[in-house]
Amino acid sequence: MVSKLVVLGIVVAIAIVSVAAYLLVYRGLGTHGASAGLIDPAKLSVTIKAGGSTWIQPQMEVWIRSFSSMYPGISITYDGVGSGAGVTRLLQGVYDIGASDVPMPTQLYENATRIYGKVVTIPDSIGAVAFIYNIPSFKGTLNLTADIIAGIYTGKIQYWDDPNITAINPGFHFPHERIIAVHRSDGSGTTFTLTLWLQKSSEVWRSSGVGYGFVVNWPVDKLGTGLGGKGSAGVTAYVKQNPWSIGYVELNYAIVNNLSVAAVQNPATGEFVIPSLNSTLNALNSVDLSQLPTVLDNWYPYAGIFMNIKAQGAYPIVGGTYLHVPANYTDCNKAVAIYLFLKYILTQGQHELLTGYVPLPSAVAQKLVNELGNDITCNGKPVASLIG
Repeated sequence: MVSKLVVLGIVVAIAIVSVAAYLLVYRGLGTHGASAGLIDPAKLSVTIKAGGSTWIQPQMEVWIRSFSSMYPGISITYDGVGSGAGVTRLLQGVYDIGASDVPMPTQLYENATRIYGKVVTIPDSIGAVAFIYNIPSFKGTLNLTADIIAGIYTGKIQYWDDPNITAINPGFHFPHERIIAVHRSDGSGTTFTLTLWLQKSSEVWRSSGVGYGFVVNWPVDKLGTGLGGKGSAGVTAYVKQNPWSIGYVELNYAIVNNLSVAAVQNPATGEFVIPSLNSTLNALNSVDLSQLPTVLDNWYPYAGIFMNIKAQGAYPIVGGTYLHVPANYTDCNKAVAIYLFLKYILTQGQHELLTGYVPLPSAVAQKLVNELGNDITCNGKPVASLIG
């Protein structure tokens, strides 16, 4: 009799353990899906804070709306505070995603790896820096060279009827009006891209000692003819409001605000090229993209890879926009949410670009997606393996 009771007790215990295992494995707990330890994206409740580049801000707002409709439990905010602040706030832990118009400079990248162990960098689109201008009664397209642009922003060229300008724009009688040079007042990846290009392309700029970076000391400000606008929107507004002004913005801002854009001479070909989707693609398609680094590498040495490409119709001031995130997490829900958002940007998001933004080549985008799934980790496990 006792032995039968013991056997019955064992059977009951096994049944209870089996039911518990079934509930754990097949029904899941919390946000977990069909397999033990796997996360169901549809059940995520996560907040992601992102910020930085104003270049990518209009496009980022489109991406966030579209992604949020797919994953309503993942809330994403984006602050257009400029690339410099975006990177800084990522390092401070304020942002989960830092957006910049250039890859994180090497010193900042090294700081980030000391803080986070590993850092992921991906390009999310390709774009052009365009020069916008407000010249009353001017018809046609303004032609500019690297040395003329450098001369304007260093104060060596102060009037619109300067011989260097009139020589390459013979179709218009320029009046003796002072040039108002509009630039970014905040830490800006657009400024970084422009000044890096000037450093590569103009002896006038190199000899000035201004250098390049998110923020530079503009010599034209000392002359009283420089204006600093906050964000691309601020630069655009100043140019629209001030006759005889010139400024630089991302091509998208010029298109949205219906502003005239200058043709810039490509130093590699001597050709004056208007910034556009096609001229940006002409540069992109002539670059050997097999040399691009992995998502865990330092991308900064490749910051100028799309500039001054020797190809017909290639606009010379072309750069990528970049997203930076920590690679390692202890909060697996956040790790999955960030991975899903980055994956969306590199896949579906590339087909939802606004005019003025150029998609990544599909092979490059897919390579980045594959790397993200392995190189973003939570507690040592690749994030792609955590999704059920």
